Amino acid sequence: MPLDLDLTGRTVLVTGGARGVGLGITRAFLDAGATVVTCSRSAVDPVPGTAGHRTCDVREPAAVTALVDGIVADHGRLDVLVSNAGGSPYAPAADASPTFHAKVVELNLLAPLLLSQAANAVMQLQEHGGAVVMVSSISATRPSPGTAAYGAAKAGLDSLVSSLAVEWAPKVRLNS
Repeated sequence: MPLDLDLTGRTVLVTGGARGVGLGITRAFLDAGATVVTCSRSAVDPVPGTAGHRTCDVREPAAVTALVDGIVADHGRLDVLVSNAGGSPYAPAADASPTFHAKVVELNLLAPLLLSQAANAVMQLQEHGGAVVMVSSISATRPSPGTAAYGAAKAGLDSLVSSLAVEWAPKVRLNS
């Protein structure tokens, strides 16, 4: 059954929204009439129909602030954040360096927190608030050999979403 949703006039940020799962999310929001901005660490061509693509390392607080501030400056609002950027290469936990594990947790748990904080600051001031969707993984609830830090980060992400949903309600809704 097709989903009939009208998001005309709404502004959406999809991190990692130019390829893979993020591209599918971007297209769904475009189909619903939203103004969509995507971002990634590297420069890529904007997805046709989007309001543009921005380069942003979502692990960097100043870059995240500039990203959200730029979207609000250009579009006057931010209604939905989809925190999709993430992932991890395969690496057995016993062999991976502490730096590797830290980077995986930073990308998959701390970056979504940074993004959510920046989005929440805008959404709390908007009449209709906003929504934050954090893309989790089945690895959060089942063994994740070769990607243990990733699975742990996604489990933390699910807990983070539950806490922020209570803390930021009713203006900002959160889901993973």
